[in-house]
Formats: sequence, C-alpha cells, structure tokens
Amino acid sequence: MNTHYLTTSRSNPQFFIFSQIFGTDFDWRNYNLENVQQAAWQDFWQREGHELLEQKWHKRFPEYKALIEAVTTEERSLWKELWEKHASNSSAKFWHTLSCAFENYQNDLTKAFEQEDTLQEVEEVFENLNVSEKRRIKKRKQKALAEGEKDDCYLTANDDPEDLDEEEQLRLYGLPTSFGTKSIKKPRQPRQELNKSSSESEGSEESIIMEVNKNNPLHGVKSGYVSKKQQSRQNKINKSKARMPEFMQEKDNSNMVRYWLKRFSLFSRFDQGIRLDRESWFSVTPEKIAKQTARRLACDIIVDAFCGCGGNAIQFANTCGRVIAIDIDAEKIAMAKHNAGIYGVAHKIEFIQADFLQFAASTKIRPDVVFLSPPWGGPVYKKRATFDIEQSLQPVGATQLMQLSRRLADNVGFFLPRNSNMNQVVALSGAGQKCEVEHNYLDTRMVALTAYYGQGLIRQ
Repeated sequence: MNTHYLTTSRSNPQFFIFSQIFGTDFDWRNYNLENVQQAAWQDFWQREGHELLEQKWHKRFPEYKALIEAVTTEERSLWKELWEKHASNSSAKFWHTLSCAFENYQNDLTKAFEQEDTLQEVEEVFENLNVSEKRRIKKRKQKALAEGEKDDCYLTANDDPEDLDEEEQLRLYGLPTSFGTKSIKKPRQPRQELNKSSSESEGSEESIIMEVNKNNPLHGVKSGYVSKKQQSRQNKINKSKARMPEFMQEKDNSNMVRYWLKRFSLFSRFDQGIRLDRESWFSVTPEKIAKQTARRLACDIIVDAFCGCGGNAIQFANTCGRVIAIDIDAEKIAMAKHNAGIYGVAHKIEFIQADFLQFAASTKIRPDVVFLSPPWGGPVYKKRATFDIEQSLQPVGATQLMQLSRRLADNVGFFLPRNSNMNQVVALSGAGQKCEVEHNYLDTRMVALTAYYGQGLIRQ
C-alpha cells in the first residue's frame, strides 16, 4: 500500500478517527477493517461533515443568505440543484481524503504490530547482501572497458553466478550470449582541444570562437523562476512569520515555523491572546482531538494529570462537571489559567501545581476518570520507528503511570505518540481485559492515538 499525504487546511483540517477494541487475544490480521472505515465515515459526518459542507457553501456563495428569502420559486429550485451538486462533489472529496487516511491507517497498524518481524527481515537482507563483492566485479568491468579490452576480462569457476547478470552467467557456463555478429563498442576517445594562435583565429572566418560569460545565460533562461501565485503565497507566509514569537524567529528554531502556520488547529481562538511556551507548541493536543477526547471522557469529576498549557483541560470543562488540572511547572499552570479564561471556562477548572506521582499517592480525591498525557520527550519521538512507552515516556513508564491512576479511578484515558508500540498499549489493559484505541488523523496524517481503559469508557 502507498502512503498518502493530503492537506485540506492548516487551520481547519478534516478530522478522522479509526477506532478498535483490542485485547491480548486480538488477531488483527483476520479483523474486518471495512467496519472500521464505515464507522469512521459515519462519525465524521455526525461530528463535522455537515458543518464543513455549509462552511464551504457559504464561502463559495456569500450572497446566498441575503438572496434566498427574496428569490422566486424557479430561482429557488436552481439554488437547490446547485446545492445538491455542491453536496455531491464535496462528499466525494471528503470520502477520498478519508479513504487515503484509512489506507495510511492500515499501514500504520501493520507497522505497529509487525515491527519485530519487519526488523528481523531487514537484518536478514543485510546479512545476505555482499556489497563488497558486487562492487569488486563492477570495478573490474569498468577498468576493462577503460583500457579498451575486448575479451580480456575472463570469468572463472570461482565467480559466484548469483552475483552476475544473465549475460555473464552464460559466458561463465560457456554458452553463446547472442546470435549473429556482435558489435563491439569502442571506448569513446577524448575530444581534442583546439590550439590555435590569435592570428589564425582572427584571420579565419570559418573558425569562430565565442566567449562564454558564465554569469550571463546565452538564451536568457532564468533559474528559480517563481510564479505570481507562489510569490503571493510566500508574501503571506513572510507576513505571518513577522508575527511569530521572538524565540521562534531565532536561527536555531527555524523548524518551529510549521507549528506557527498551524496554530489555529491547536487553538481556534489563538488570535485572542493564547499563550504558549516553546515546549507547549509541540506538546499541546490539537483542538479537534481534545474535543473528541472530552466527549469520550464526559463525567462528573476528571483529573488531567499533565495539563500543560490547558489544551485538554479547556475542552474537559465543556463536558465534565469539575476539572482538576495538575502540572509540576508553575509557568504552564499560569498559561493554562490564562488560556482557559479566553474560552470562558476558567471558573470550572481547579488548577494545582504539583507532581502527579506524589499527588496520586497522597490525595483523597476519587475522580470518575483520570486522563494521562505525559511528556513524550520532544519532537525527536517522530524519528523512532517504534516508541517504547515503558522507556521513553516522562517522568516514568506507562505501567507505573497506569498503576497510580488506577489508585484514583478505574477509568483511564491515555494520550500517546502515533508510533507507540501497540503490544505495550494493549498490555496496559491487564490480563484478560480489553482497551479501545482511537487513531487520530488530521487529513491523512496520524497525529496521535488515544487509548481508553475501564468498562465505563470502552464502547461495546
């Protein structure tokens, strides 16, 4: 299968969720993935499909609202026909994006479960690959051709037939390599340079030597041509960069630009004064995913164990009666309070500066749900083929975090990197138990996965 990369919008990408229930006895190879795709399609339409359809319609026809009330019956039927065509075309585009994301999901799922087998196969290939021998034969042939030899490059019984091409194998066994006469390519002779005196060149009209100025192309061909559309797009990006925080504009942080360009996918109200430090830019949960997690974890009391700048806590405040947001960093607690105020939910969140490990061991609070979104160690997690959630999560491994959370509540939500080891994720559910895992895709790129543990969270 191919990997697809489609982007619909930086600020408002399409959000797809592929959800499955996993257990220790789960055989993913024999699972019917078509049901997963259909469920994702229905969930997309219920969650945001109709809203996106209307947004695109009003963007295309901004005059529609003002005209529709005063149009005639005939004109209304024409608008209806236009709407049906728009809905059909847009639905087809939505389905295409979801199909590409679903194909990526199948690839990602295969990698997550078959990682050990894949690594073994790669190692075997490298063990059987004799690069030095093939290079030796190639160099010998090139040397023979360079010296103008015809049949001096003999093959012997010591040569391995598997390292030779078809013609060389025939020669090794003494068989004819072609029928009829065979033309022999002569090595190309180096071009002779013209050595003429200045007097000869001046007097001869037949031999004219043109001076070449390397700085001026002969035919006026310009390299790096930029169209007006590209230039306009670049101007918009440059204006946007000028508004970036100072630490992002430093040379060492040039890779932070891509986070700035998708800032509205992190917080839809970003321009109203959202505050983020450097770490929060690549650790905050995108708003659409945070909303989905809040819908799934709706309850009376929830503990956000690593609240950071408040991306999840803000959405929990819209679905839960009481939110307890914990973080060990005082600056992040301050930012979370400020950001919650922008969304008008600060009064529903109790912010606590504390180490969750100590808090869980000493508190008497018994929430309905504990949500875990511990640090992943920065963007370097993306470079790993498989993310070990026992060794790489901070401050401790996933099993210890799960044990502490289960002291407070039976139901736990866990936000994890997209390349997490799925065998470890499933193992956290315990012997004989199951978990539900949502793979979150913005357009066709998987951003992260959310695992749900506990009978109160797993959907039957």
